[in-house]
Amino acid sequence: MLRAKRALGIAIAGVSVAAMLLLVMGASAPAGRAQVDPASRALQYLQGQQRSDGSVPGFPGSFAPTELYAISAAAAGYDPNTLRSPGGASVFDYLAANVSAASADAGKAGELIQAAVAAGRDPQAFAGHDLVAGLLAGFAPATGSFGDGEAFTQALAVQGLVAAATPVPAAALGLLVQAQDSDGGWDYLDIKDDPNPNDFASSDTNSTAMVLMALDAAGEHGSDASALHWLRTQQSGDAGFPYQAGAGSDPDSTALVLQALAGAGQDPAAPAWAVAGHSPLAWLIAAQDQGGGFAYPGNPAPDPATTSQVPLGLLSQPLPATGVYSRGASIAGEARATLRTLLYLQGQQGSDGSVPGFPGSFAPTELYAISAAAAGYDPNTLRSPGGASVFDYLAANVSAASADAGKAGELIQAAVAAGRDPQAFAGHDLVAGLLAGFAPATGSFGDGEAFTQALAVQGLVAAATPVPAAALGLLVQAQDSDGGWDYLDIKDDPNPNDFASSDTNSTAMVLMALDAAGEHGSDASALHWLRTQQSGDAGFPYQAGAGSDPDSTALVLQALAGAGQDPAAPAWAVAGHSPLAWLIAAQDQGGGFAYPGNPAPDPATTSQVPLGLERVGLPVPFAQHRFYQPGARLPRYGSGPTPPPGPTARATPSPTSGAGLDNPTAVPVARHGSSSGAAEAQPSAEASPIVGAVSAASPTAAVSAEPPAPAPGPRPPLGTGRVPAAPAGLIYGLAALGAALAGGALALVLRRRRT
Repeated sequence: MLRAKRALGIAIAGVSVAAMLLLVMGASAPAGRAQVDPASRALQYLQGQQRSDGSVPGFPGSFAPTELYAISAAAAGYDPNTLRSPGGASVFDYLAANVSAASADAGKAGELIQAAVAAGRDPQAFAGHDLVAGLLAGFAPATGSFGDGEAFTQALAVQGLVAAATPVPAAALGLLVQAQDSDGGWDYLDIKDDPNPNDFASSDTNSTAMVLMALDAAGEHGSDASALHWLRTQQSGDAGFPYQAGAGSDPDSTALVLQALAGAGQDPAAPAWAVAGHSPLAWLIAAQDQGGGFAYPGNPAPDPATTSQVPLGLLSQPLPATGVYSRGASIAGEARATLRTLLYLQGQQGSDGSVPGFPGSFAPTELYAISAAAAGYDPNTLRSPGGASVFDYLAANVSAASADAGKAGELIQAAVAAGRDPQAFAGHDLVAGLLAGFAPATGSFGDGEAFTQALAVQGLVAAATPVPAAALGLLVQAQDSDGGWDYLDIKDDPNPNDFASSDTNSTAMVLMALDAAGEHGSDASALHWLRTQQSGDAGFPYQAGAGSDPDSTALVLQALAGAGQDPAAPAWAVAGHSPLAWLIAAQDQGGGFAYPGNPAPDPATTSQVPLGLERVGLPVPFAQHRFYQPGARLPRYGSGPTPPPGPTARATPSPTSGAGLDNPTAVPVARHGSSSGAAEAQPSAEASPIVGAVSAASPTAAVSAEPPAPAPGPRPPLGTGRVPAAPAGLIYGLAALGAALAGGALALVLRRRRT
């Protein structure tokens, strides 16, 4: 039934399943860094599937996986023009060489336009073709239809026009509005309440999501309420979405619905979309393979056709998708920035295995371990030249490193990152120690301040230990009226000192803790407040006006990831620049990061940056994903940034079922695109990582000069009230380490933040 229908239009008579697999298998690529955030991991999987001609394999005659790969990369903050196969051919070499077939009808042209716009190319002059004119040539004014007028054809055509900033004919939108079924959904053939008994005549989530995205992108929201109501009726008990109710959740249907929710202004983490406490986004992330790919249920391995449809759902980016990226920004370039940071920290590691920080703080050492594990390296191998490891040091100092609930929460996260048991770490039960600092009557861990409380909650989540409801309640109730949290965790604290005002660091830490524990009710107001704090250079300061700094920017990037935000989305861009681009530009040639106003990088500041570069919130989900192979080591400092071990990309077949190919979203998307024509001149993929900013929101996005690495800015003034004792959090201290040795003296520059 449903499965067989997905084969329609792509089954090839006389071709055996084995032969079909050979047709859709892609070439393997060398293993690279294990990406942390799910969207980047999916893109890395697709990169491993890219063929020598630059394409991503799919169904015969389909260019959708290749185009979606490009669109998703732009939405994630990577330049699609850098998407090259090991043989050197790019995605756009392939699409330009096949432009005629890839734009052969209005639906195909609409999707190709979106890919061209994502790469900052002119869709009216793409490989010698005016794709917009070709799309409009398939429009029938009398009926309002593009080509066959079916749901995917019509939706892709409308999306393409919106992407190209071309007016959409009112009749085209009218056809979609009038084709909505009485139940609120749309069916594949775009016929209202089609009486035909086949299941193409019934509303399905894929067609509904695609049409809803097209209407919303064109500013037509009158159908939203009824469509969203119908989509709720289709949701499975596991919180994911099937093609049609009862068919079982699958990744591409779930991703399409997530995109449609975002396009309709919905929060997919809201209780209305949760089932038994689980969100559809959580279901989708859990469906990801360790190698980053997604498999259609019932098939033995991931495949590129299914996987290509998922990243935009993970990013909550509706079609036509938008993103902000720097010219030349690539997955590999981001990995290099992370690796250079880890190598800098490796070079700072002391003979006892520690990374230096403030007296009594273990945060730089713990963050080094967590960040290395997230980047694909076994933290148990992080040894100093003298042979002592990070965990030799932490085990030797376990009592001090777990002396309060906040310290214990961070140490638990480091232990879990290394695959160690936090309930039996160097003879200590860290979880019991953390819980011993909990006061049920108030809901507080220890002093209950923002970092103490947040780290404690994160530690419990990392250890798969239930978080007391009162602990989460304290954080929710402590949110200031402006949407942020202050250092002391006191709602609208009237004290005039600046610890009483909301700050980005406390807000980011608390937001990560709440989101990790499944509490998303504070997300919208907190994210709104964080936008008000962003500097003109796109980075983030401790508090507005203080000047962007690396650790505040990194923490906000982590909080965005925890809240399911896309940091490359235009909403987080300033003058065409993203906070991630600012952070990478702030990196020193040696891989370190300096606090503004200090003469050189220091390990305390630098240790707080890698997880922001890796786009992952705390706690890192090591229980769900293994990001490293046991024994995987960082190259020695000074030996050059060689790629770390990562999942080996493998060529995987497209899903198969019986006599035909079986993929619940593949038919509509695969129906659009493949081609043959002249190659288009390519912008250089070898451009330096930060030379310009491109917004995929504009079809002719101009490249502007990237702002230079930030000049030292003013430090925030010290508070006039109580100065907290320096605890062990990650932005946890009172002074920035100005790690420049001058005459043998280590300069400490006092600042108010916790490090």
